[in-house]
Order: sequence, then structure tokens, then C-alpha cells
Amino acid sequence: MSYKNTYIKDIENYFLNYVARGIMLSPKEYDLIMKWKARGVPKEVVYKGITKAIENCRKKVTRSEFPRSLVYYASFIEDEIRNYKNIQENKSDNIEPKPNDFIQRILDRLAKIITSEKRDNVRKHYVETRKRISDLLNSNDEDIFTTLENIEEEFYEALFQSLPLSEQERIISNAKEMINKRSRFMTKRAHRESVLSFRKEILKKDYELIKIISDDK
Repeated sequence: MSYKNTYIKDIENYFLNYVARGIMLSPKEYDLIMKWKARGVPKEVVYKGITKAIENCRKKVTRSEFPRSLVYYASFIEDEIRNYKNIQENKSDNIEPKPNDFIQRILDRLAKIITSEKRDNVRKHYVETRKRISDLLNSNDEDIFTTLENIEEEFYEALFQSLPLSEQERIISNAKEMINKRSRFMTKRAHRESVLSFRKEILKKDYELIKIISDDK
């Protein structure tokens, strides 16, 4: 099972934290998020649309009366997607300097993680990831932040695949259990994405992994 990123889970958490409802979205809401993902919409753009929609609701109703479906907020998110595309199209042709300072901060952070990590099987994955990120210094990659996100997700995938089969099965089983009540209503794709998202959360928690790009665990 290939693990790509947490796009769906991150948007799900962002929305649910705002509206204070349940622990999961509906299959229709999952499909909506997957369409944004397929269109290449950055999750930060979706966040901004959700925030603006919530701010609009606050002017009219109390929090307990907020619409509880992400589908209701889709029009606000589509507005932000249009704004984002307009900004991208109107960008100057000047090539912006690559964020080497940001990359260097990540490398320094990883160096500290590697020094403090006592588990050989975990440390070697941090070492390999640091090497890959160091190759990005002075890179011509036009979307360095997406590349960094992919490298981080591949770190989790590589670590998961290095675990004993019995441990992999335990994590997958727990991930499926977390969505068991809704699984029969999901499309195969939504189910797969949800299992992968929960798989990463379990892996991070059980192995006390430190995120590479941000300061959160």
C-alpha cells in the first residue's frame, strides 16, 4: 500500500476543529476533498476558504448552529481557488530565490534529531531523509515546498515498510478499525486514503516520531 501524503486527513482535521463535530467526514465530503487534491489545489487554499466561510457564518449564527457539512462551504473554497489561480497567473516572470535558508533550518533540525535518536532502525531513515533534503540546496525545483512534503511522507512510508510484517498488520488493522463504522459507505479510493492517513497518525504516535518540516510532533 503506497503512502503519499496526508492531504485529506489534514483538511479533515482543520474543518472538524472549526465546527466541533464528530471525528470523521462523510463519504461525500471525502470525495470532495479528493477532487481538490486531484486538481492540485494546495491545502492551505482550502484552509483559507474554510476560514472565510466560518467567519461569514459567525456574523449570522452561533457556533453551535454552524452548518456541519463541508459541502456547504465548498463555494467559499472555490472562490479561494479562483483567487489562488489568478495570483499564480499574475506572478512576475522574475525567478524568486530558492528558500535555501529554510532548507538549511530543516537540515539543522534533522541533525539534532539524528543525534538524539537512539533507535538505529529509526535513525537511519532520518539520516537518509537528511541526505535527500541536502540535495535540494541550490535546486532548480520550482515547487520546493511540495518536494519537501513528499520527502517527509516518503520518510514515513520507508519506516513503515521496514517494520516487521506483524507490526505492519497491527498498524493497518488499527487504522481500519478507526474508520470501521463508515467504511461501507466509502468509495474504495476514499477508504484507502483514510486508512493511509490514520496509518501515519498511528505510526507517529506509537514510535514518537518527530516531524521533519514543522516543530510539531
